[in-house]
Amino acid sequence: MQRFSIFILFILFLSSCVNDKTAQHNEVSSNEFAGGFSIGENSGIVKLSVFNPWEKAQNVKVEYFLVPKEISVPDSLQNKNIIRTPIQRIICMSTSHLGFIEVLSENNSVVGISGANYVSNPQILQYVESGKVVDVGYGQNLNYEMILNQHPDVVMLYGVGSEVTTHVKKLEELGIPVIMNAEYLEETPLGKVEWIKFVGALYQKENEAQQFFTQIKEDYLSLKEKVKDKQNKPKVLVGSPYKDSWWIPGGDSYLANMIKDAGGDYIGKDNDSHESYVISFENALTYGNEVDVWINMGLLSSRKDIIATDQRFKNFGVLKSGRLFNNNNKMSENGGNDFWESGTVYPNLILRDLISVFYPGTINEDLVYYKEVE
Repeated sequence: MQRFSIFILFILFLSSCVNDKTAQHNEVSSNEFAGGFSIGENSGIVKLSVFNPWEKAQNVKVEYFLVPKEISVPDSLQNKNIIRTPIQRIICMSTSHLGFIEVLSENNSVVGISGANYVSNPQILQYVESGKVVDVGYGQNLNYEMILNQHPDVVMLYGVGSEVTTHVKKLEELGIPVIMNAEYLEETPLGKVEWIKFVGALYQKENEAQQFFTQIKEDYLSLKEKVKDKQNKPKVLVGSPYKDSWWIPGGDSYLANMIKDAGGDYIGKDNDSHESYVISFENALTYGNEVDVWINMGLLSSRKDIIATDQRFKNFGVLKSGRLFNNNNKMSENGGNDFWESGTVYPNLILRDLISVFYPGTINEDLVYYKEVE
């Protein structure tokens, strides 16, 4: 009898070891550039960890467990964030998410979007027109009933601030799986596109995601190499005024790093923030007399329009003798800008555009996302 009891205890011990093993996932990330997520795997279950998924978040980590549909959810994960994979129905709260889904050939999985008017992808726009994809609203106007009616496998959110947790809690109360995507907080172009691995895991397309990322990375680094030794780098101004303030990217931001990689000398490089900050119109006017190139001026589409917005632009040196290019070459009829959609996953094409802008004749190909402001 004593032997039998010991045997039973031994079996229970082995069982607990299996459960513990299921709960443990490797935290080692294979990321080369992205810092906002990691991927772990154990016994066929993938763990996605997202770090500080909104601006100014500190020491925040959210974990998601991707459990294949053909296996049961282990007891050790019963109170965790579970997503059954591969997902077949997704609602995206940012158009940039669509860029990742497009390259994975999973457009058909999209059943909802926040801000359909800003979509650039022609196939998704057709789905919106047919009613297959619905606009679920935004912020305080998020339509939870519509989200429920679409029966999503997951809702992909992003957060500008901690208030996004309110939406997360509400969706979870409704029994809808949620996942945070923080690609927009990455400081480098290759860091952003590396989130393709994160999205690919949801579709069980890790290999396809890795292949795509490798291809983009190699092209990007090859282009960067072409201009690394250029002398007399052009000085670059970014943005446009709003009322009497001018927001420009921080010196360690995605766009600032892109300009640097393209061989440009960004005027805001000495600010080490990865977030945008404000300069006065007067300071911008000073910069405008020092720079060679002005890019990304929002809705302004001609030099005439620029002067019409503020007569002080008449004294803007770059407007008189510099090169002006805007990132609005791929706009949808409703105002969606593909720079922020497919451009997220094709930073190599944006880099190629900027090299052509900064060093005319270096690359003899048509611009994709940029066009000259006449």
